[in-house]
Amino acid sequence: MAPCLAALFVLSLAALRAQTPPAALKQLESAQRFFQQQQWDKAEATALEALRLDPDYADAEVLLGLLATARSQFSEAERRFKRAVSLEPRNYRARGYLGSTYLQQKRYDEAAREYRHVLQLDPANPSANYNLGLVALIRGKPAEALSYFRAVHHAAPSDPGPLIGMLESELMLKMPDAAKTLSQLRELLRPNDPRLFQVATLLARHAETASAIQMYQELRKNFPNSYDVAYNLALVYMQAGRYTEAAATISSAPGPDRAEAFDLLGTIEEKRRRPAESERAFARAAQLEPQNENYRFDFANALLQHGKQQEALEAFLGAVQEIPRSWRLRVGLGAAYYLAARYDEAAHILLDSLQFKPEPRVAYFLLGETYEAAGTRKPAIAAALHDYVRQKPRDEWAYYHYASILFERAQAEHRDDFAAARAQVQEALKLNPSFAEAWLLAGMMAQAENKLEESAGALEKAVSLDPALAAAHYRLALAYQRLGNQEEAKAQLAAFRSLKNEGRYRSRVLEALGRTAR
Repeated sequence: MAPCLAALFVLSLAALRAQTPPAALKQLESAQRFFQQQQWDKAEATALEALRLDPDYADAEVLLGLLATARSQFSEAERRFKRAVSLEPRNYRARGYLGSTYLQQKRYDEAAREYRHVLQLDPANPSANYNLGLVALIRGKPAEALSYFRAVHHAAPSDPGPLIGMLESELMLKMPDAAKTLSQLRELLRPNDPRLFQVATLLARHAETASAIQMYQELRKNFPNSYDVAYNLALVYMQAGRYTEAAATISSAPGPDRAEAFDLLGTIEEKRRRPAESERAFARAAQLEPQNENYRFDFANALLQHGKQQEALEAFLGAVQEIPRSWRLRVGLGAAYYLAARYDEAAHILLDSLQFKPEPRVAYFLLGETYEAAGTRKPAIAAALHDYVRQKPRDEWAYYHYASILFERAQAEHRDDFAAARAQVQEALKLNPSFAEAWLLAGMMAQAENKLEESAGALEKAVSLDPALAAAHYRLALAYQRLGNQEEAKAQLAAFRSLKNEGRYRSRVLEALGRTAR
């Protein structure tokens, strides 16, 4: 469904106006030949001459629009096609080209409008139906897309393009029909057809892992020198948990050393729990492309995850110095500072990261974790979290951390009113009713207000959700003591003493940092 540009322009004799001068016709015929030969400059000069001879020559405008498209000059292409449409509103080819120009610029509403105009003028137009299907897929409307692709398939059953569109729509809709469509494509496409790569990628993207692996394996036999096939096969092996095959496949990928291949190998080796091999692969990726923030992050983060704190700190610091506008690297450096107990520096770099990306959840999470030990940075952290929660994010940790700050402030000021803090806890629990830390904080506030039954209930909820949450056991023991339940209090104190939570905050930070990986 994507013919070459040279074949797109067809001079429509039916559209020619009787008053078009013969000289203009001749010039446009010559321009069309130059266009088909990809002699862009000659085609442009000749088409402009045709337009000089006849300023209202719509087909000349169309050809100039196609020339601009070939040069990726989409604004100029849009201007030319609009002019053609204004001259001949029923010229469905010009409208189709205008729609494609909008599609290239990701202006989907305008593209769809033009394609619908085309269908009004030419109801069976395959390109308009196909492109409306593409627009619907982009907008996340697979049912609508499927109807357009089926219309094209009905008109051209031997064309793989609409079948591929149907397959993607059916996979998105989780329809059993996808298996039949896949079978049709397999019958239609020869084993060495590169479009099978597109089909395999669709299957992998929609978690049809077994079928994707089978197709990539076949493609690798037919395209043994294709790096892309090897890379994607390794990726889908990894997704399927077949890590040994994934590592072997990416390690044997053809061509020169590529940073993305080593980065993928590093991820695979992490899955295989081979930290030394993972670090070597990530280091090689960062070495090959030192200005790639993702590769630099993956290497430094691997060091941090493996407990090599000082090496990780140095790696993050060097990366931030060389790529100063990366928010991800700054967040990584902030986490490394935090784990090294350099809290002031952690708070400083995390607050600084907000200048480059104002809403990274992980930065606010780490700021909340840092707050208690942040010293003079506390007011700035509180202000940042205040501004963030005002935006009503779907981020339970932000509400929890801000509630903790408000609760601490109220206690420091000897106030018994914790309404503001309680409101933030309630927001956190709306988003995640199983949030043990939020229940713990709710219990602590009720305890501070001498609401012992309410406190015990919230704390019981916390320990039931997370039996390893030592602070909840301790607070629940206090609540039981004050309620006169001494046996239950002893049991909770024993649970508290048996828990070793020294690594809890470290694990939480490392997990949050790991979630920033792509």
